[in-house]
Amino acid sequence: MVSMIHSARQSLLAALGEHETINVREVLAQHLERTLTRGELDAGRRAARRIAEDGDAVLMTMYPGQAEGERWQRRGSQAVLHLTVDHRVIKELPCRVELATEKWDAVIDEGMRLTQQTIESNPVLSSMLPGWTARPRAEARAAAMS
Repeated sequence: MVSMIHSARQSLLAALGEHETINVREVLAQHLERTLTRGELDAGRRAARRIAEDGDAVLMTMYPGQAEGERWQRRGSQAVLHLTVDHRVIKELPCRVELATEKWDAVIDEGMRLTQQTIESNPVLSSMLPGWTARPRAEARAAAMS
């Protein structure tokens, strides 16, 4: 199992070297040139989490096309794991972040602040999300620990 995780990690890091945002499942399937087994997919998820834990990228869940700016999910599509180093994607979708180190806090916090401004300036969003406030990640981490 360790060798599968190592192989998946190498594939994901290589893909991140070529693209700023990658779909974990797609990259591994392209690397293996076939559909992934459950074990390979689990190894890929673990490898993606380790990459994020090391601070090399941010782990996010997104719908297909969402990183490219498509706003509406396609019928039947599911949110899947992505790794990204693209500040634009992180700022536009800060609530989709699954795992990131403190290295990425400033980018994520900026995205949360922009999201807060969007909600406050839109009466429909304000009515749908009353009381939603962006909290800095350091503050949220401190609250979770106490």
